[in-house]
Amino acid sequence: MVFSGSDWCLPCIRFEREVLHDSEFKTFAEQNLQVKILDFPQHKKLSKEVVDYNERMAATYNPQGYFPHVLLLDHSGKVLTKIETAKATPQSIMEQIKPYLQPKVLKEFFTELILMGSAFRITLVADENDGDAYLKESVDKIKGIEGWLSSWKPNSITSRLNEEAGQQPVQVTDEYYQLVRRCIGISELTQGAFDITFNGLGDLYKFDKKEHELPDKSVIEEYLKHTGYQKIDLLDKDKMFFTDPQLKIGFGAIGKGYAAEVVKQLMLKKGVPGGVINASGDLTTWGTRVNGEPWKVGVPDPDDNTNILLWLPMENKAIATSGDYEKYFVHNGMRYSHIINPKTGLPVVGSRSVSIISNSAELSDALATAVSVLGLEVGMDLVNQMEGVECVFIDSNRNLHFSNGLKKYAY
Repeated sequence: MVFSGSDWCLPCIRFEREVLHDSEFKTFAEQNLQVKILDFPQHKKLSKEVVDYNERMAATYNPQGYFPHVLLLDHSGKVLTKIETAKATPQSIMEQIKPYLQPKVLKEFFTELILMGSAFRITLVADENDGDAYLKESVDKIKGIEGWLSSWKPNSITSRLNEEAGQQPVQVTDEYYQLVRRCIGISELTQGAFDITFNGLGDLYKFDKKEHELPDKSVIEEYLKHTGYQKIDLLDKDKMFFTDPQLKIGFGAIGKGYAAEVVKQLMLKKGVPGGVINASGDLTTWGTRVNGEPWKVGVPDPDDNTNILLWLPMENKAIATSGDYEKYFVHNGMRYSHIINPKTGLPVVGSRSVSIISNSAELSDALATAVSVLGLEVGMDLVNQMEGVECVFIDSNRNLHFSNGLKKYAY
């Protein structure tokens, strides 16, 4: 990062001419650096956008207003060193930079713990000196999200909305507001198959793998009167209101995917070259393993999740799986999944497992639930119309079905 005065600062002009324009230095920079020149001319006119950006950078990296002022930063914006420019030659500048270009010793770091009521496994490819700190930062981020998103936390934003938003508008954070906006968008896309307002319908059932009777139809209908994403009003200035005082929301069908995606983006900003954030099968990946191999994700057998039916390479993709592996009950010989159809109030039948692959763990998480509700034909048709989204659907007979982009895995 070079702070320069290109039409008045003689040392700046000399540095640019003798160093930055030197052919040897230019080759060195092309292989190792990104050179950013922040110009503060006295006569030359720059656009308002450039002036504003340069001034913001100066406020952070050059508040004293030195010229020339040359800094070496890493990809996260951390200052590694100040480059001495007095009597500088291309060779002297390169010698100052080279010690910071030594290859890092990368390792795979991982941790496993219960967060958001689910088993999280976080795997990061990082420098041996940074990995543990990045793991802690990832865990802290998820704990923070759980604190304001979970409906089980009495002081969370969700709990406050469920208590107050049916009486008066409630102020929320912009992050929360935008998440709810995206949830409503997915509800509209899936014609209500995904809906954060059916929270509470699960209380009607016991998904303990045993034989149970279905609740009376009138009981289900009474519950359904107080659901529907259309009853969420998104007001100006990050305020929300429920038009039904008994409406409740919950993020069980998207929260883990959202948290995984947030952590991925955080680690990318930190310069972590690869990793997997796995929230009980809802996971997102980026980069590669230390040995350069792609991350691989298995689609498990719905009758034995230790048996992998299909391995999929995952390159900067996310996958989420919804199924009845652990939570279900039986009625009249029919197996009912813990996934509930928001329209009927009944648990899903006909799908043993739905895995959605996309560019976002948040989207994959939500669509895995929605496609389970929509069923094979309608759900797969929706997926095939969405760019960058793929699906593996295992039906009640354990047959595998693939979206168009994955048909090469059919057998």
